[in-house]
Amino acid sequence: MFVKEVWAWITAFFAGNETAWRIVLIIVISLVSWWILRILIRRSVEQIVHGVKKSQHIDSTQEIKVSGLVKERSIQRTRTLGAVGRSISTWVVFCVALILVLGELGVNLTALLASAGFIGAGLAFGAQNIVKDVLNGIFMVFEDQLGVGDWINVGTIEGAVEDVGVRVTQIRAIDGTLWFVRNGEILMLGNSSQGHSQAIIDVTVRADQDLDRVQEVMLEAGRALLANPEYKRKITGNPEMWGVQSISSDRATVRFSIRTRPEAHWSVQRAALKEIKKQFANEGIRMAKQLPDLQDLQGLPGLNGEAKS
Repeated sequence: MFVKEVWAWITAFFAGNETAWRIVLIIVISLVSWWILRILIRRSVEQIVHGVKKSQHIDSTQEIKVSGLVKERSIQRTRTLGAVGRSISTWVVFCVALILVLGELGVNLTALLASAGFIGAGLAFGAQNIVKDVLNGIFMVFEDQLGVGDWINVGTIEGAVEDVGVRVTQIRAIDGTLWFVRNGEILMLGNSSQGHSQAIIDVTVRADQDLDRVQEVMLEAGRALLANPEYKRKITGNPEMWGVQSISSDRATVRFSIRTRPEAHWSVQRAALKEIKKQFANEGIRMAKQLPDLQDLQGLPGLNGEAKS
């Protein structure tokens, strides 16, 4: 009975109120337009991404070869612009629908728009952070400072960019935490996904080892990775020896680096360490221990009841 009464009231209300019908029509058209715009943006992004992948004969963006770094970046930039485009389309449709609905309700739009300047000036003081977020987000996208899928470092947050909005950027940390960072708060940004990366490998050996031979074996391990099909396409330069970084009475640390594709330095670094361990075992090179051997401490004062002089 209650449902019938409510339905009868709704029917009577719309039957004698053309304005209500027009408002409903505006809302429906706005929702349909918003839905169509999002589909068009998504399909445009997918077509560009699919075209690049097809030209490279790959299925995943991460499989693009070294020669395709520029194209890989265009994919990330396209996805980022698509995310921003979806945000902008949402706000535009909402604002247009709101203005049309207010017009149907009899609100004087001319006076409203004329006073918008004064209202905007007043809101500017209270919404400075929002304006700052929006402007900074626009500049970051069009200057290609970051893109969807990039691995970035923002202050104490490090992770992959999942979404770039007009006001907020979403970053997925390595532990799975999803961070929402206001664009206006991004004052310093490090991007590991642009240009190239550098795998830096430090190895600590006993100080009595032949350091020249140690460096040769480390370079041989790096060259071995170049011959490995799994890592060959991730490496963009020859291994470079940086030499001895530190030395003490019982140990020495030697460093070398390998230039890689963006974000590939972690996997190359792990593989290089594994290969170095194998090469050292073959060459009889001894790595330093975390703690010195007991026999190395026998001659130190204070052991075995021996007092300092």
